[in-house]
Amino acid sequence: MQRLTLLFSNHNLKGMNLILPEGKAKKICMDMMKAFDDTGFIDYDGDRTVRSDSLKQEGHGKVFGVLVTYEGTVLKAFSGALDGRYVIKPFEEPVFDPQRMSEMLSSSEKEVQALTEEIQKTGDKQLEKRRREISSECWTAIKREYRFTCFDGQVRTLDEIAPTAQSGTGDCCAPKLLSAAYSKGLRPAYMAEFLYGSGAHESGEFLTPCDQRCKPILKDIIGLDIIYQDKDIVVINKPSGLLSIPGKGPEKFDSAATRVRRFFHHVIAQPCIHRLDQATSGLMVLGLTDEAHDKLSMDFENRKIHKEYEALVQGIITEESGTIDLPIRLDTECRPRQIVDLVHGKQAITDWIKIRVEPFEGGHCTRLRLIPRTGRTHQLRVHCAEGLGHSIIGDPLYGSSGDRMMLEACVLEFTHPITGEEMRFELPVEF
Repeated sequence: MQRLTLLFSNHNLKGMNLILPEGKAKKICMDMMKAFDDTGFIDYDGDRTVRSDSLKQEGHGKVFGVLVTYEGTVLKAFSGALDGRYVIKPFEEPVFDPQRMSEMLSSSEKEVQALTEEIQKTGDKQLEKRRREISSECWTAIKREYRFTCFDGQVRTLDEIAPTAQSGTGDCCAPKLLSAAYSKGLRPAYMAEFLYGSGAHESGEFLTPCDQRCKPILKDIIGLDIIYQDKDIVVINKPSGLLSIPGKGPEKFDSAATRVRRFFHHVIAQPCIHRLDQATSGLMVLGLTDEAHDKLSMDFENRKIHKEYEALVQGIITEESGTIDLPIRLDTECRPRQIVDLVHGKQAITDWIKIRVEPFEGGHCTRLRLIPRTGRTHQLRVHCAEGLGHSIIGDPLYGSSGDRMMLEACVLEFTHPITGEEMRFELPVEF
């Protein structure tokens, strides 16, 4: 049996995993590269104004992307500007108005240049401060000009999605293609990107969306933070506040399962294999096929899946580690709350390890690694509150409050239900 370990963090990956299968899009990309070479033009099926040889000069290479929709529509895009232009037919246009952007940048550059000249003459520190303020104000205004049509049809600005985004965020192919598809009412099915010409990668090499500029915004555009996907399973990072499965009523229809079904065209009706509480963030694996779903469900039932959580709990815990063995059941008089019941409760066991004590809101809290051996509803929340006597911060059901519950599923290990590969996913904790 092969072993595949996948460690995902913002620090050790140059690019994200694929969020869509490449499939038909990859074949179209290969045909595009051949046409670039054969015709000598990048816009070979347009006005033929950009020669392909220009991208073969040192460092002048460009990333191109193709998205194929369920409806059969093919969308093409390039990253940033090409030949000094943002609009070249038949490629998709950028998510901002190029003319308005040019006017904004020109106005800001003139003001900055005038201040720079004055600073060189006088060395005035106040003018240097004003120059920094103008640059910051300009970038904030620019972020409001980037407008992405998202999975739910809503248009969101870069400032809304990623207020701390760095320059160039939103110029890559993936966000441009996805936004274009959603703006046309189309459903993305396949997507592939490649470098053509001279650049940091080999010409013709297929690439994944980049970590630096794509990762902060793609999850908002598609409504899913996809960590891994293939034809059988998808692993996502569920945000706090999102249901795992739909609840009763239209106001509770939105969920991780609903979004997975919307995004992947071949998914089964009930892809959820396990759940995270609405307030809990972190790793979930969902089955896209009946076979994958059934096999993983059996592995969960037989406790063959390894999960680890990280939590911040109130107060200071002096012990270094331990095991909580307290049976729990539903509190029928206060649903969905669970209670410890030594007679009628179901067995629930959690191992815990203290990571450190750290300051929190004028006091102190303890950061824990929680490793459940069983999977009861609200198990970790009850065990922290009742077993340790230290409730999880932000958990209103069991004695705390806050902006969000400080509990995240950060490690997930399982055997791939089809390939037999041993898979491990680990994410940096958000809090």
